[in-house]
Amino acid sequence: MGRVLIIAKREISSLFISPIAYVVLFLFLLFMGILFIWRIFTPGEVIELRTLTLFSRFALFFVVPLLTMSMFSDEYRSGRIEMLRTSPLTELDLLLGKFIGAMVFYLVLVASTLLFLAILMCFGRPDFGQILSCYLGMALMGCMFVAVGLFFSACTAEQIVAAMAGMITLGMLTIIDYFASSLPREIPLFKNFAIQIRSVVEYLTVGSHIGDFARGSVELGNIVYFLGIAALFLFWTYLVLESKKWR
Repeated sequence: MGRVLIIAKREISSLFISPIAYVVLFLFLLFMGILFIWRIFTPGEVIELRTLTLFSRFALFFVVPLLTMSMFSDEYRSGRIEMLRTSPLTELDLLLGKFIGAMVFYLVLVASTLLFLAILMCFGRPDFGQILSCYLGMALMGCMFVAVGLFFSACTAEQIVAAMAGMITLGMLTIIDYFASSLPREIPLFKNFAIQIRSVVEYLTVGSHIGDFARGSVELGNIVYFLGIAALFLFWTYLVLESKKWR
């Protein structure tokens, strides 16, 4: 665990001095600020963060891959990965350390939206149960988004390729719910068997799960969705690191 924390501290330090990280923070706050003024901070609107939480996924699927694109790619490009492999560090230590480091910066990113909450509290009394649910949902969604970003960063030494692949994958999971209603309900494969394609797509979309958290509903199924996909991509990342070790 000590080696993991060393890697995590190194990643946190490098992120907080990286100009890319501050560009990410600026873009995220710009999007959330526009959304806050346009949809929430208007006369007659309910004092809540529901809309901000629900639409945060559209900013995050763009900025999180920018945050994670260099975490492994830069190690490959600079050749530091070979030095790390000759050290007592294992691939699992490296993966968990980078994941924790990225998540710490991601949580700082999400915590920056507390500014909007402070403004709302000046004009009303938000439901703090719903607020906790919103931030829990965004934290869990971050685990999934960071894991996806790390996977593509581990696949290539090209940072732009890693960022674009992460954006496309997360973008598809984010916006596909808007097209789910146009899909057929099922696709027959055999005489007595059919795939419930619409139900599968609706389950895979991020919006159907973060929407429950935004409403103040914390359900086990939604937690399993975010953590399950995060664990799957972290496992794939570990396999990629192991495969590159022997090349």
